[in-house]
Amino acid sequence: MPIYEFHCNGCGTRISRLVRSGSDAAVTCDRCGSADLRRLVSRVAILRSSVNPGTLNKNELLDGVDYTNPASMSAFFNRMQDAFHDEPNEHMDEIIGRLDHGEAVDKALDLHTHVHGDGETAEGGE
Repeated sequence: MPIYEFHCNGCGTRISRLVRSGSDAAVTCDRCGSADLRRLVSRVAILRSSVNPGTLNKNELLDGVDYTNPASMSAFFNRMQDAFHDEPNEHMDEIIGRLDHGEAVDKALDLHTHVHGDGETAEGGE
C-alpha cells in the first residue's frame, strides 16, 4: 500500500495519504475538504550500504592529501563523509566551509589552541 502525496488545488495544502488502490477518487483535503487534488512526485531516499572497514582502502583515502593545504584537507574531509555516508554534521560542515574559504588548516581545525600536558599551548604561550 503506497503513500502518495497530493497538492490541494483549493487551499494549497500538501497532504500524504495511504492509498489502498491506484484510485485517487476517494482522497480529499484534510484542511478544506476539497477533492480537487493533484498527485505529486514524492521524494525518495536511496540507502547506501555502510563501509566495510575490512575492505576500506586507507591509502586511497589518504592519497595526495597535503595536510597544510586548506583545499586538500577540504577534499579529504568530503571524501571521508562520502566513504562513511556520514549524517550531516554542522561542526564538520563549518570546518569544511572554513577550509574552502582558504583558512589555514591549523586554525580551521582549532589546532592552534591545543593545550599540551605542561600547560603550554601549541603556539608556545601559557
